[in-house]
Amino acid sequence: MRFIYSISLLCCILLAGQPHAAGKLKSTKVPRFDVAVAKSVAYLQGNAAKIGEREKTLAAYALLKAGVDVKDPIVAEGIRVAKERAEASSYTGYDHIYLAGVDAMLLADSGDPEAYIVGLQNIARYVESTQRADGSWSDGPRSPGDVSMSQYGVLALWAAERVGCDVSPGAFDRAASFYVGGRNGDGGWGYRPGTTDGPGSGKSTHNMTLAGAGTVAVSRTMLHGPKGYKAKAATEDPKKFGVLEKAETDNPTVGKTGSVYPDYSARNSAGNLDDAVSRGISWNNARFQPVSKAEHKIYFYYALERASALADLKEGWYTTYGDGLLSLQDKDGSFRTFSNQTVGTSLAILYFVRSTKQILDKQYSGGVMMGGRDASALFGDKKKKKDIGPLDELLAAMENADLDKLDINPDDLVEKIQFGSKEDLIGQIDLLKRLLDHPDATNRQAAFFALGRTGDFSLIPLILQGLRDPNVGVNSEALQALRYISRKPRGFGLKENPLDGPRTSSEAQKVVRANAWRTKAYRTWHEWYASVRPYKELDGLDALELLSSGGGQR
Repeated sequence: MRFIYSISLLCCILLAGQPHAAGKLKSTKVPRFDVAVAKSVAYLQGNAAKIGEREKTLAAYALLKAGVDVKDPIVAEGIRVAKERAEASSYTGYDHIYLAGVDAMLLADSGDPEAYIVGLQNIARYVESTQRADGSWSDGPRSPGDVSMSQYGVLALWAAERVGCDVSPGAFDRAASFYVGGRNGDGGWGYRPGTTDGPGSGKSTHNMTLAGAGTVAVSRTMLHGPKGYKAKAATEDPKKFGVLEKAETDNPTVGKTGSVYPDYSARNSAGNLDDAVSRGISWNNARFQPVSKAEHKIYFYYALERASALADLKEGWYTTYGDGLLSLQDKDGSFRTFSNQTVGTSLAILYFVRSTKQILDKQYSGGVMMGGRDASALFGDKKKKKDIGPLDELLAAMENADLDKLDINPDDLVEKIQFGSKEDLIGQIDLLKRLLDHPDATNRQAAFFALGRTGDFSLIPLILQGLRDPNVGVNSEALQALRYISRKPRGFGLKENPLDGPRTSSEAQKVVRANAWRTKAYRTWHEWYASVRPYKELDGLDALELLSSGGGQR
């Protein structure tokens, strides 16, 4: 608790020191991430004079999404630049579509999009006019389609559409066709499909695969509705809000969860688009890498945040990858990447504040996706749990319980499972699986122990997710479960405790050490399972990968 208190105090001090932030910054609900965001905001504000002309809108967008007021000099300047460029349709050079995409997002999310509707419509027209016949965008008419740049073309159109601009559904459909048709056989994406250009020489990379998955998911949202969001039931007084009056909102699509274009017959079905997204995320999961090793290091995390939000992934990925990102932050609060520190720091902020989730929650009146787990998740919560009765009574209670209110003593559960009937336990696997999503790490630990003691080989893909859980105690329990089922008591020589190693009092070093263990453990066990899994499960590996709780080079 002393550590958490110290982190929270430091966060408050940093926030208090922001010269232009109106009130508090938006909370990530993870104290150590709040500290990281505050330091990054301070870095950008303290180095405003060093922000290049073509980076002003990205820095402004990151600060705006973090909760900095629109009157902040960097935000105000970014909005001014975006407005002038959009109204003049002044997009030239290699990064013309990147600029259009960021400008559109900044103006659309500025809080007063109607003031910039002319510029936003201009951006939409320009981006549509430069879309290639195959649905992609690139730096010039003779260059092959660019997965990264096409991502920003779709983001520009999405931003313009959600504030009421006229955007053709065919643009989203064609873009989806480019991505679906341009995948590699492993389900990932290279930089320019069909060529050996760029990093990876045509092979799938982390950055491009997450960019591809997220962009397909945007098209899915436009053409068929968002995945994982349901229309929010009206609770307002009907006398106060009549049907017609309530429909008149600033955002014409708020609350609507079907296709934005109900009269348009899309060439790409929701199922095919979901499959492309799932396979892309599975590619990333199979090559689990929470600390990016790419040239464009921080690009990976912003692409991951967007894909994860739009694909409605289970929670857990945010904290695990967030800790990886945290290890890349410099002492001055910045994040270095291939482009420069302004770009890297801005993209890092957008990951931590979950910028895409903010858009979805606002547009669809709140969704089913929850916030990240607390900082205490890394080391566990030692509070006393309620005692439980016999195992069968516990399992029966679990069947009807609200998991957020299910507060049990994991030691008691372990004891009852250890000495109970294996057959009875196997019959209750579905109920035990529910504990894997419990917000309390000790309850997740108990669930992995129980599933491991079933001896059921088919549960291995499910247990693999425990190796990437943001809590080290859960990591250890998942490792033990895998050892038990596989009959490999030494488990490839991996240390049982992810934090084992030279003594350190640095919490940052603990995070780095835990992430290194998670990466090695997951890859090792995943490769082993891929080599021994039953033939009948060969076609289901991608789907099984998605049971994991997490979803780099360009």
